Amino acid sequence: MKKFGLSALLGLFLFLAVARMVSANEGTFRLAGKTDADGRCFGTSIFVDGNYKLLMSCRGLQMALDPVLNKYVVWASVGTARQRLGEIVSGKLAATVNDKFDSLFVTLESDAYPTKPSINTVLNGNVESIDFGKGTLNTKVTAQPTVAAVTQIDDRGAVVPIVAPAARNLTSVVVGIGKAILFGFIILLIIVGVMSFLARRKNL
Repeated sequence: MKKFGLSALLGLFLFLAVARMVSANEGTFRLAGKTDADGRCFGTSIFVDGNYKLLMSCRGLQMALDPVLNKYVVWASVGTARQRLGEIVSGKLAATVNDKFDSLFVTLESDAYPTKPSINTVLNGNVESIDFGKGTLNTKVTAQPTVAAVTQIDDRGAVVPIVAPAARNLTSVVVGIGKAILFGFIILLIIVGVMSFLARRKNL
């Protein structure tokens, strides 16, 4: 029983240790040179599906710095080995790293596919833990338009509806149209009556 408990405890310790090692390579990188003229690079590493996905963006890298050494190549320090990740093209790089690593560096190369890095290191940087911050919940409430009361109480205590200005205007238009139609109908009846009277008188 003691052996089983000791084995379980040891297995849990190894699992936590491996988890810490894996998560340690998730982070951000800020690559810088000796001077500001060397440029800057920012990168982020995320562990996805058993690999580290690396995205990097650079600013201020001088193009055609040297007629021969004109390729910016990114490397990862994987233990004692150096893994080539790729060439920075238009200030961008996307790469995949299979093993855990803790630093990146950029060298100037004459070839975009060297087997090992040259001594011309221009930028480097170590992994930094991701700062997720505390975060804040957006609780901003959009002000809702207030709706005026639709009823009111008059002097006698009776509840009477309040007609909004728009409704008032619409009612006025409808009443005006109704009056015009009624007035036209009355004029038409008068004209018909007069014509009928004249026609009968003529027949007489």
